[in-house]
Amino acid sequence: MERKNLISAHNPVTGPRHLGHYFGAMKSLVECQHEYNTIVVLDDLLAYFMYPKEREYIQNRTLYVVQDFINSGFDIENNNIVLTSDIAHLFLEHMLYYSTVIDTEYCNHLYENSFLGSLKSYQRKELGLSNYPSVTEWLYPQLGIASMALSLNADYFQGGEEIIGYIYIMQEIAENLKRRNGISINIPEYVPSKIGYINGVDGKYMIQKNCVFLSEKLEDLESKIMSINDKRVFQEWYNSLHREDLSKELELSNLTTDAKMNFFNILAEELRPFRENQLTNEFLLDVLDKGKNSVEHLLKESLFPLKDSLNIYSI
Repeated sequence: MERKNLISAHNPVTGPRHLGHYFGAMKSLVECQHEYNTIVVLDDLLAYFMYPKEREYIQNRTLYVVQDFINSGFDIENNNIVLTSDIAHLFLEHMLYYSTVIDTEYCNHLYENSFLGSLKSYQRKELGLSNYPSVTEWLYPQLGIASMALSLNADYFQGGEEIIGYIYIMQEIAENLKRRNGISINIPEYVPSKIGYINGVDGKYMIQKNCVFLSEKLEDLESKIMSINDKRVFQEWYNSLHREDLSKELELSNLTTDAKMNFFNILAEELRPFRENQLTNEFLLDVLDKGKNSVEHLLKESLFPLKDSLNIYSI
């Protein structure tokens, strides 16, 4: 029986993944990956466009993300990891054609409510962006991932809560294509992660400055664990590890040094592969080449009916 396509989209700009990424999307993906033809898409193009000052670091950070996915248990033999920069020559053609049915007012609305659209002038300068948004900045962050998922014939779309908005953009594209061009394309179903987000060591939403990295050194991991004084953080993390029994036990007791050490030992074992399994760049690039070669046929196949609906023919 042919497996349906599941696309899991991620921004690699920050590099090595932390517990928020792991519990928020990666762990759930690994647990269901064999039910689908699973494709992890790392949108390095988005990172390049959004953070010009970071461009020299993005390739290396992206390879760290590939390594973290593999160490999380992602099956690279039966599933694939791809970069948007590797398939841009195909899916950006889809985006061009999809954009013919997207009104400028709709795209303006998306941009104005986006991260980049909300930046002040000084914030744009800090990121290396020009004073005014480029056409690429205005268009790609809004339509790029949506176009990529549609062009890969996604049946399911997985990730953290922050990506659910792309489903509505896909619906807009699909509805307009059917109404204006008479072509029907599939809108993927959103597959939520079991844990939408988690809090960091300070009890606030986990970001880089309050996170635990998956590849954290043991001494740094222990230091961060021992610094946590809110037992609700431990309970939340226990639940994310599917150890609801220990979460319930902690709820009924005090947060002691022994309780912290017990959690440290459990988390340290969970994260062992990320610390110990360091992969070569050559190996990681081979994984990405396999991914690119595996999805090219999907992109080419979905392009023909789209071009036909617009009466665009190759000579």
